[in-house]
Amino acid sequence: MGLTKNLKNKIIILRVVILKKISLLFFVSLLVFVLAACNETTTGSQLNNAKDDDELYVTRGVTNDKILIGNISPHTGPIAESGTARYGTEAYFNYINENGGVHGRQLELISYDDQYQPSQTVQVAPRLVEEDEVFLLLSNQGTANNFAVKDYYEENKVVSFLINTGAPDFTATKNPYWLGTGLTVYNIEAEILLEYAINEIGAKKIAVVYQNDDFGNVGFDAVKKAIGKYEGAEIIAEVPYVTGNEDFSSQAVKIKDSNPDAVLSFSLSGPTASLKKSMYDLGIDVPFLVTGLGGNNTNQFELAGAEAWEGTISSTPYFNPTSAPDDPQMKVYAEQLAKDFPDLPIDGFAQSGWASAQVLVEALERAGEDLTMEKFVEAVYTLEDWDGSMYASVSFSKENHYGLTSVYITEAKDGKITPITGKITYDPETGEISSE
Repeated sequence: MGLTKNLKNKIIILRVVILKKISLLFFVSLLVFVLAACNETTTGSQLNNAKDDDELYVTRGVTNDKILIGNISPHTGPIAESGTARYGTEAYFNYINENGGVHGRQLELISYDDQYQPSQTVQVAPRLVEEDEVFLLLSNQGTANNFAVKDYYEENKVVSFLINTGAPDFTATKNPYWLGTGLTVYNIEAEILLEYAINEIGAKKIAVVYQNDDFGNVGFDAVKKAIGKYEGAEIIAEVPYVTGNEDFSSQAVKIKDSNPDAVLSFSLSGPTASLKKSMYDLGIDVPFLVTGLGGNNTNQFELAGAEAWEGTISSTPYFNPTSAPDDPQMKVYAEQLAKDFPDLPIDGFAQSGWASAQVLVEALERAGEDLTMEKFVEAVYTLEDWDGSMYASVSFSKENHYGLTSVYITEAKDGKITPITGKITYDPETGEISSE
């Protein structure tokens, strides 16, 4: 049956009323959303558009009583030991928090495991930035790992402070979002070791061992470029190895056949210990100089054998705790680490985490109570030859983003890592090396 004309009119009127109510509801909802967005503080939902803002920096992770600091490092995996640097950072944060914090704020570290795999770094980085909204990233580890998220951090205006890689790509460019490394930049360390081998030891014929990747190649390339400055000096053997090498007998044979005055090694701790043992077994008795990552650790006496490791020369941006046990800073560090993480060795990677945290806290103190990222960066730039941390000295400016350009030369002796020089400083602008 058809509808009556009266009924049709009622249905039309009802539809109009419903549509008006829906439109009003949509408008009210939209208005609430817009107002909420206007009143919202910086959150993860806004971070993706950070690159479109006029301001250079974004301030996150700061409340009236807390400052959130992020970290990505290997908690598990083949080089999980290096990830223990985060415990040194936690220990120093605990020490600062127990003594009132920074301008009344407590420091909190949020650290995620990437197993030293760049693919994992890419997955966990957004959690720190968009979910946790940390103030900055401290001591993130690995050259390839940091490269994997470099664009993402810069697009979202995230500052990375004292990253644990010595690759110069992050600091030499004066990028506003990359401030310093927590260890000596590889090419600077290489030039200092070369200068010491030639001018102090008297070596002319140099054999160079290097890990054939972004880490080792930087040091090797720096030596190749710098050796021309020294009359009569030459590289007589190039000895690469790949990550995962366990047998270094062939590398040792190549070194012996070249009959060098000294060996420079750009290698990590495990491979360095294996190489030194193989050299010792072949009776190679020449000065052996290695990066701080490969040599500045008393655990090497056990890995390589005490006799094999004796006499190894290394560089380091800070004293080893075993060589300066009476230093006031070392005492505070040793006591706090023993309290918080009693199973960790005091001369392991935890020391680097502690030292980096010291620099961070100094900059936060200088930034003042009304903390913003812009004020923090300005405070970082005021650190000039600052020696208030474990590091030999720390220097920053708008033109210098290296942070660490000073080291000590050490020697493995009687189970200890002992300094044998004063502070040696590299000028990144001129390339000059000066000693105290």
